[in-house]
Amino acid sequence: MSHYILVAEDEADIRDLLRLVLEATGYVVEAEADGDAAWERARVHPPRLLVTDLRMPTMDGLELIRAVRQEPTTQGVPVILFTAYVATDPRVDEARRIAGVEVVTKGPIAELREAVGRALAEPGNGFAAASEHP
Repeated sequence: MSHYILVAEDEADIRDLLRLVLEATGYVVEAEADGDAAWERARVHPPRLLVTDLRMPTMDGLELIRAVRQEPTTQGVPVILFTAYVATDPRVDEARRIAGVEVVTKGPIAELREAVGRALAEPGNGFAAASEHP
């Protein structure tokens, strides 16, 4: 069974690209257009990995990460914050200080694939035990 990855990204073209790239790598991917929808999905079906944008409507990426960390069923899920605002948004620095969060700059998709591989290949890195897609 493949690892289940949840993507939260408000831009449809980027969301579709992430889904295609990650599915082509062999992962099961669910994608949501905002943080609220992603949070609802994560609570019902905790992912093995969450990939989230920072700036989204209704609930931004940092708020989503905080919610994930406060819920016992999702608190250990590794998170990749995939954002273009690494150097300009102070919320990125705050996210970096949260255990189990890696920040990846939007750009070369290879960097995201490498981060996903690290998060899923290192079960002893403080992340939750693997969750499989329901």
